[in-house]
Amino acid sequence: MSIAYHDLRQAVLGSGPMGLIVSTLVAQKYDQVTLWIPDKELAESLRKRRQTEIMGMTLEIPQHIEIVSSLDQFGRDDWAFHVAVPSRSFLDNLHSLIDNLDANNDYVFSFFTKGILDSKYRKKHGFVTYSQYLDHILKEKNFRSASIAVVNGPSMVAELMEEKYTFFNIGSETKKTADYLAELFLSHYVHTSITDDIHGMEIIGVAKNPMAIAAGIVSLMPNYGSNLLGEIMSVGFQEVRDLAMKYGARPDTVMGRSGLADFIATATSNRSRNKKFGQKIAGELLSGQEKLSILDKVEIFFSPKQFIERESNKWHDNVEGTYALSILIELANEIRLPFSFHRTLFDVLTRKQPPDSLLHLIRGTKNSTTQSSLIVPKKQGLNLTSGIDFQSLLVDRIVKHINNSSGTTTRIKKQSAAIVETTQKRLSKAKRKKQNLDIEKFSQEVEVWQRFHISNKDEESSLIKELIRFYVREIADNYSPTVRESLLRFIAPIRLFSGGFMRGSMIPHIGGKTEVVKALSSKYNILYAPTHRSHLDSVEVAYSLFHLGLPVPRYAAGINLMSNPFWEWMLKSLGAYAVDRDRTRNSLYLECLTLYSQVMLEQGIPSLVYPEGTRSRTGGVVPVKTGLLTTAVNAFRSSGTEIVIVPMALSYETVPEDNQFCDIPEDLGMAGFLAKRSNVYVEFCDPIPISEYAHTDDPTLELSYRISKGWKQYHKLLPNQIVAKILSENEHNVEVSQATSLVEDFITRHNGNYLTRDPEEIWEKGKKILEKRKIVEESNRVLRSKVESLVNYYGNMVPEDADQKY
Repeated sequence: MSIAYHDLRQAVLGSGPMGLIVSTLVAQKYDQVTLWIPDKELAESLRKRRQTEIMGMTLEIPQHIEIVSSLDQFGRDDWAFHVAVPSRSFLDNLHSLIDNLDANNDYVFSFFTKGILDSKYRKKHGFVTYSQYLDHILKEKNFRSASIAVVNGPSMVAELMEEKYTFFNIGSETKKTADYLAELFLSHYVHTSITDDIHGMEIIGVAKNPMAIAAGIVSLMPNYGSNLLGEIMSVGFQEVRDLAMKYGARPDTVMGRSGLADFIATATSNRSRNKKFGQKIAGELLSGQEKLSILDKVEIFFSPKQFIERESNKWHDNVEGTYALSILIELANEIRLPFSFHRTLFDVLTRKQPPDSLLHLIRGTKNSTTQSSLIVPKKQGLNLTSGIDFQSLLVDRIVKHINNSSGTTTRIKKQSAAIVETTQKRLSKAKRKKQNLDIEKFSQEVEVWQRFHISNKDEESSLIKELIRFYVREIADNYSPTVRESLLRFIAPIRLFSGGFMRGSMIPHIGGKTEVVKALSSKYNILYAPTHRSHLDSVEVAYSLFHLGLPVPRYAAGINLMSNPFWEWMLKSLGAYAVDRDRTRNSLYLECLTLYSQVMLEQGIPSLVYPEGTRSRTGGVVPVKTGLLTTAVNAFRSSGTEIVIVPMALSYETVPEDNQFCDIPEDLGMAGFLAKRSNVYVEFCDPIPISEYAHTDDPTLELSYRISKGWKQYHKLLPNQIVAKILSENEHNVEVSQATSLVEDFITRHNGNYLTRDPEEIWEKGKKILEKRKIVEESNRVLRSKVESLVNYYGNMVPEDADQKY
């Protein structure tokens, strides 16, 4: 066998994240690369767009990558095939490829796909790994010159996208092949090594994935931390080490890049799909809402392997660990290996044992007959409590925090002169405008600050406490369930009338994970995190929660809205706590505000924040301000009580402030504002337990990603938004004869949460809504934008394809 390696043409097989990334890596070294994608529609879409979204990041596909959906062209020339198809379709794809090849040509096959032959193939052919099976097929078909390699190692998809250091181990029995591939994939961030233990690489490479699922499950257990994760990994790795070495893997392979290094990366990374799958399963179980049907129970009894694999498909993720687990257990059975931890994991995934069985196993304790709670529940009976009831607790907590923080009192003292000056200016302004409430408030504040400014060391502590009492009293809500319910019932007929008595005019259209959120809210502290599109958001959220019977959150409201005693009483009775944005340089005030919201969460009182920080003026999702999530993380770390973030995606058919955001003058009173409101859709996204991320270096960054991903995934795609997007993509002119095909093309490019997927219905309804607003017009069978800024605004509501699953 003598392969002319540098004459080989390059092909990548696979439309998943790894296949797409590998194609761009190969394209850095070769001027011509072929990417095979079996889905014709997806292949056509990628040919047009030349980019895709992977884990919220954009991957550009170079022009010199040819995208095909047929295998016919591979029958000519010599090829290097880099195979990155899912393991469940690997053998079918492999047979189809081999059938198209000329046995007289040169070929190199490199497998990124991780997998082991199932029992049917093992019993029939006597082989265990994919490479052994391919070698058998090639010899059976008399291929003249072909070489096989396997590529694995610590290579998380997200980190490859970010060009972070990545490590490929390349295994082949032919050293020239290994050297060739090592040089091909080498780059400034991809490091390569070679080995001839190809079969050992395959077995240990597969064995790591189920342990990542286990790591995800235990990450939601009470008292979870690095200690528990370390023990879980140790127990699991010992089992896969023993299995791999029994099947011939060398110790250096097991303990090297393909084994231990990849095992650690997969089990510890919060971007691991296998780990996330474990967390999703645990999340379903902890909500208490999972109800197995009779068919589910029958499937678990007769075919538990198929049940686990179907669970993976339900989450739309390529979770290789679910396919590997049962095969690994079969291999362990064949050599009579105990494999206890993996068997327990299998029982957890098939609902035969509760998740804490994994913990009982490694601790050597008996499993209880009833399933224990996965995470620490909240304090009960405090949902209806107001912030005023916690004033003494808040004051003591803030005083303790300041006393324990070295240098804080000195820093506050240094600010005192500037604060006195600023407050005096605000007092003078209030007097000019005859704002009696502000006059009284600022007079008290400036008087205490003046005394603090000239105080000695002995007096400072008592004066700081007096200032803290003043700020806490000003900030605290005075929630009253009676006032809130009465107001919602009073406003409801007005909303119904202004909406023309149409469905959705009083209560918004509600969807998403409502039942899961209801179940979680009875056990855990809730932090609602809606998108921010309009001043109506709080009203829409309030009616949604009221309709579902969910706990009422406390939320921040600008103190400028509480300009007189009535509005202060009203807003605080509805659960609002006051935020004075003119005090952002007052460190003592900021300490009071931050600890106020933190203590509320610790005490089991739900909260609401708008993570975007402000209303979106573009129509699209605004990057999350991570600082707003720090309070929730600190509350979890301080109390040990779980806090579940519930992202909510609000989608408006018409945003009342749309003209304002597009700099279009409009004189809009309250009646006009309410009249512009049409259909509003509130979608509850996948809940996010903070415990999943609280132990990472930067939990707010990971939480921000999960929140944004949830918003984009659950955002209700409305017909007028789709039509607006199509117009903006086509220079604001669309021939009506092409409308349906353009909508069909849009649907193939966006795996979104559609109101309807009927192309004709989308076009007609979307066009009608935009025409009613007079921002588009049709003439001579062409639809044109009349107000491009508004068309772009509604088009921007279509999320970028963060949820696209390639």
